[in-house]
Amino acid sequence: MLLTGPVRALKEEFPGFRISVLVEARLASCFDGNPDFDQILIAGGKFSTAIRLLTRRFNAIVNLHGGPTSLAYSCLAWGKRIGVEHYRASKLYHGLLPAPPSSAHTVESTMALLQWLGVRRERAPALRYEPHAAEAARIQERLKGRPYVVIHPAAIMPTKRWEPRRFAEVARTLASRGFTIVITSGPGEESVAGQLAQELEGTVVLLGLTIPELAELIRGARLYIGNDSGPMHLAAAVSTPTIAVWGSSDSRRWRPWAVEHRVVQNPFECNPCPGYRCLVAASPLCIESVTVEQVNAAVAELLDT
Repeated sequence: MLLTGPVRALKEEFPGFRISVLVEARLASCFDGNPDFDQILIAGGKFSTAIRLLTRRFNAIVNLHGGPTSLAYSCLAWGKRIGVEHYRASKLYHGLLPAPPSSAHTVESTMALLQWLGVRRERAPALRYEPHAAEAARIQERLKGRPYVVIHPAAIMPTKRWEPRRFAEVARTLASRGFTIVITSGPGEESVAGQLAQELEGTVVLLGLTIPELAELIRGARLYIGNDSGPMHLAAAVSTPTIAVWGSSDSRRWRPWAVEHRVVQNPFECNPCPGYRCLVAASPLCIESVTVEQVNAAVAELLDT
């Protein structure tokens, strides 16, 4: 999803370029209907993906990750490989971009690489996710025109996951303002959504949504509230005001891009960290330190502006 803004700038500069993106199957619909991408290549099993790439030829192959798998895929297809100086096996690339500042947003880092390739636009556009009319109609039928707020309480890592009971307290404040609360979760996160739903009455719980369905749900919301996660970036891509409750990761690099938002985060000397577990305490103090009052204040700022 974070690729969509920089690629929009690339296509504006060079409309004749044909852009292909190699992506895991579970994320392929992040680019569904996006006219800036001419082809979505699905990375399945490593062997089958390798076989398909051996027959492909490109003018340039841009590796945005730098890991061993992405390097192997870059080497299998035919074309000039472009990477970043700090990547492993950097001698295998035909062109290397200087490493971006550690404080640069991920979108800015990608944009810098494309600027090195000739894009003249200074700042990347907003993220982009095309409307899906059928999914939007189904969502609106389910909610029957009620004003609503989407809360996505889950995140992959515990160090990024605010407690469901605290989300529930925020939800009660929103309900008192006349909003229906819609709770969502990704695959394997249903228990977190269930914990939140148990704390509330009158909520709508929507599980198992496809990416297009989730996008249209969030697009129609007055506000999106969640942790640092993929749906947060989807909210930015559909231009929905976003509250991001922040823990272990680097908000400078991963905050919502080019959308009205608030990051609710407290300073810790150990932030950012890898996030697999807290390295300085028995539990992740960074995310635990965020209070309901802080989040409610951020919500009020966005709703009242």
